[in-house]
Amino acid sequence: MKKEGYVLYGILMVAILAISVIGSTYAYFTATTSSSSNSVKTKSTIYKISMNISPIYSDFSFIPMNDADALKAVKNKCKDKYDRGACSAYKILVYDYDESLGYISGYMNIKTENMKNISYMMLEKTDKYNEDSCVQIEEKNYCIAKEATKAVEEENLSIGDSYQVSGLKEKELILVMWLTNLNESQNEFDIGSYQATVTIQAGNGGEVKGTIASAVKLDTTPESGGA
Repeated sequence: MKKEGYVLYGILMVAILAISVIGSTYAYFTATTSSSSNSVKTKSTIYKISMNISPIYSDFSFIPMNDADALKAVKNKCKDKYDRGACSAYKILVYDYDESLGYISGYMNIKTENMKNISYMMLEKTDKYNEDSCVQIEEKNYCIAKEATKAVEEENLSIGDSYQVSGLKEKELILVMWLTNLNESQNEFDIGSYQATVTIQAGNGGEVKGTIASAVKLDTTPESGGA
């Protein structure tokens, strides 16, 4: 998709700060609020597509979490049973595309500095609901489109199979990210930062990008993480 005149890029930065809390494995995440001025739009004679990334759950303490508890944590607004932050979730809104566009697809690329155990999954807005694979957010159903996956650095990580957009004015996805719990101290290799770039590709050519940057500082590891 590197044909001249067909590939346009936009960058959306969601800045996240981390402040360590002494005595536990906690890090405060504070995210900026997305607005229309942050929207990314690309247009050509062949296609048009826009994307907006905005934080849903991200402004509280953050601890390692068991991968199997990821959906459970999202159902509890990214907090565990002890009311500790367990994940961060971001809405990816794709819109303003041509009516002829049949599907979109995409991938994520992550770069880290001293962070080895970041994992992610993708949720897709759907009309159906299943207790085992879906969650309700603001009276909308979001179901797993990409199960828990380790975020390997500098690889094109799939954010799920292609998403059908025929007949839809917009497509809503949710990216969930967390630190996988190893049931041991993770201070040595999980104190650092990462930057994740999400790329959405139009089915008929072109792509648009959005970037999430985050820093994490951890102290002593608490009891095993779980939602």
